[in-house]
Amino acid sequence: MAAQTPANPLTPDMQAVYAKWEGRGPKVGGGSLGKGSPAIKWDQVGQLAEKITQEGRAKWRERYGESVGPLAHRRARQRNRKPAALPVESVSTSVIAEFKSKPIITPESLMVTRPYMGKCCSCMPISQVDFSTVEAVKMGFRNILDLDIRGRNWKEKYFTNIVYGVRRRTNHIYPDVSSSVLHHPRVCEAIAQEDAESKGSATKRAHRILQVMKSTITGRFTGFVAWILTKILPSILRAILVHKGQVDVIKRASERGLPMIYLPLHRSHLDYVLMTFILWHYKIKTPYVAAGINLNIPVFGRIMKSLGGFFIRRKLDKKTGKKDVVYRSILHIYIEELLRSGQSMEFFLEGGRSRSGKSLTPKAGLLSIIKETLCSGHLEDVYIVPVSINYEKLMDGNYSTEQLGLPKKPESFIGAIKALLKVCRTQFGCVRVDFCQPFSLKEYLQNTQCNQLSVQGSEPNSDGELSADSEPSSPPVIWRHGSMSSLYGTDIGEENRQLVKSLAEHITYTSTQSTALMSTNLLAFLLLKKHRQGVEGAQLALDLDWLISELKVRQRDVGFTGKPEEVIQYASALLGENLVTRTTEPGASVEFYKPNVELTAIVELSYYSNAVLSAFILESVVSCAVIYCCDLSLDNIPGHMTCPATRDEILATAVEICQLLQYEFIFVSPCKQLEEVLAEELDQMISMEVLQVNETLCEDQYTSYEKGWAQRLSSNMAWRDEDDEEEEEDLLFQQTCQVNVERADCVEKLKFFHQVLAPFLESYYVTACQINKCLHAQLTESEFLHHIHMEAKRRVFDNLASNEESVVLDSLKNALKSFSDLKIIDIYCVGNMRMVELHDHFEVKEKVYKYIELLEVLKG
Repeated sequence: MAAQTPANPLTPDMQAVYAKWEGRGPKVGGGSLGKGSPAIKWDQVGQLAEKITQEGRAKWRERYGESVGPLAHRRARQRNRKPAALPVESVSTSVIAEFKSKPIITPESLMVTRPYMGKCCSCMPISQVDFSTVEAVKMGFRNILDLDIRGRNWKEKYFTNIVYGVRRRTNHIYPDVSSSVLHHPRVCEAIAQEDAESKGSATKRAHRILQVMKSTITGRFTGFVAWILTKILPSILRAILVHKGQVDVIKRASERGLPMIYLPLHRSHLDYVLMTFILWHYKIKTPYVAAGINLNIPVFGRIMKSLGGFFIRRKLDKKTGKKDVVYRSILHIYIEELLRSGQSMEFFLEGGRSRSGKSLTPKAGLLSIIKETLCSGHLEDVYIVPVSINYEKLMDGNYSTEQLGLPKKPESFIGAIKALLKVCRTQFGCVRVDFCQPFSLKEYLQNTQCNQLSVQGSEPNSDGELSADSEPSSPPVIWRHGSMSSLYGTDIGEENRQLVKSLAEHITYTSTQSTALMSTNLLAFLLLKKHRQGVEGAQLALDLDWLISELKVRQRDVGFTGKPEEVIQYASALLGENLVTRTTEPGASVEFYKPNVELTAIVELSYYSNAVLSAFILESVVSCAVIYCCDLSLDNIPGHMTCPATRDEILATAVEICQLLQYEFIFVSPCKQLEEVLAEELDQMISMEVLQVNETLCEDQYTSYEKGWAQRLSSNMAWRDEDDEEEEEDLLFQQTCQVNVERADCVEKLKFFHQVLAPFLESYYVTACQINKCLHAQLTESEFLHHIHMEAKRRVFDNLASNEESVVLDSLKNALKSFSDLKIIDIYCVGNMRMVELHDHFEVKEKVYKYIELLEVLKG
């Protein structure tokens, strides 16, 4: 038997193919063949095809063997090709393969990337790595009001809220620390001291204080209230947006068993509720919340205490000048015992709600207690979590009446009921809550003390250099047996007070820079800063798109999506016609937007606008310094010429503006140097060609006589060594900056950045003028503040003010504080009254004139 030829996968069995088609072929004498056509011999055709196939297989095996594919491709014909952009040697095989296999457009390339807010500061590298956000960045947002129920059975379908609440039941324990507080040695010592000073029973008073102060939080009641909120909140809010990655980081940190300190910015009374509701939603242990005693009203006070609230007096001491040692010691020990039992806490560093829409100067009282508890060795560590909350529309109403001088209405049961009824009939849009990356308080304190030591360094020797043998000074030590009278709980000294203050400012700065800006913020900002006289809808949409892109460049996120035209319509409807008027010309489809020019409406719009200021604050400071030093006209006076200014002059003026506005903004994080950041912003303006730079030799400013005198003096003093005499002297160059007036866009950019700070500078201008005009003798602070406020209102009513929002009371109060720090005025107490007078009637006048000249140019 002849050996069978092995089947080759490259060539199929042709006999079977031919047999198949032979059966389908045309028959002899019929079909499509004509009568004269010769008959086809199909057997000979098959034999010929088989012969060709066998010869082909033999040639294939001779050349390639048994391989399925050829070893190499045929050489392509030589063609005249264009040279490649890259040399062939530099293109790897993997790149070519990726180019052929990977599509150019992928789902990832179509995703909208948003800035991830709240990353930990670089001054805490361990916390950056410990709570890594690499995976968290990829997670998206979630609306807490959308309950995650699939509806797989009839219970989930018809009782969604109940099932949702039951699934979030937890077994968190909230201990009662009352006994530990009352029997603590520090509290007992304070009670004994008060008993010795007065005849009253300090023990009963201590029990009453603790009874009013302490929280009665329970997990069941928190879950019950949260279940009710799942029914109520969707009727008044469109969404409560949180980043799933941020919450995932918080949840991982809370599982370590260490106390979590949540420090949100305070904007509304709803802040307490939202924080508890979100943490309950993710099964994170809800914190104890420090609240003002003014909220301890009937019914609502008990509800707040059952949700974790504990009440603190606004003024810790009832009598001015005398500390309430019992109350201070109970407050300190109550917080300390909660932390030692592993409980989390929440309080507001700003103290109260912001009436201006921007962050307030932080108060570090409660934060100092946490710091001392950690330093005393009672805690392993504490995690600090800055939080920012922003509303599209504020639920608490507006603060225009308070900013215009009317007193605040005290909280009451009837007032709370009326407010709730009003809230239930209104839509307030969306809320965005951002949890910043937690950081270790122990790491922050250690790094800060190390930085202080590195700055202090060693003592210089007689030659003015640091000695290698000198030892650095020892780190500051906190006395662990704190006093019972201080709110800080310890006599820590000024250095440690500054440490706590810088910590509070660092947290507030992080929260402010992590705040997502809502649609109403951007609309109010554009209307007040660029289009106070009104603008067409198309132009406003272009400006909104530009503003969003500018915010993304500065790593700031926005809390909305959609087309600019739709966002503007939505935001204007949310603000209402009493703030923004929207008209359409008859016979045309052009919409026109204009802010309401009434004073109360402008003040309320400024509340929403001020949230955007933090994104442009440094550029605004540098722009104001450039305008002042280069004498740029803000009124477009024809023929006005600008003048050059040195780089040092501009930076010195910028620092002076920052010092003046220190109670309005936190310009940089305390771990950075203000001068360096301002210099970077100035360099950025130069690179953007807003400013033109010329370099000149410093020696040009000296005469030949002065140069000769300096050379003779240096030769007589023999400051240089003999080896250095032959070296060439280094030439010092001085940079002078001038505004690029040839480009209109550069001038407009400077004016826009100036407008960001103009209302505050005008408030300070009015205050400086009143100090110069009225403060010839001492006055009470309230009386002098009333004079300033009336003058600011008069300027608005007489159309003398460039910015109507300069009349707000908060800025005028901050101006007094700032001028007090600058040693222009003195503010002191006489009994129960605060008095104001000039610091020095003879020397202070020149200072006042200097600031009046600066502010008069920059007020607009």
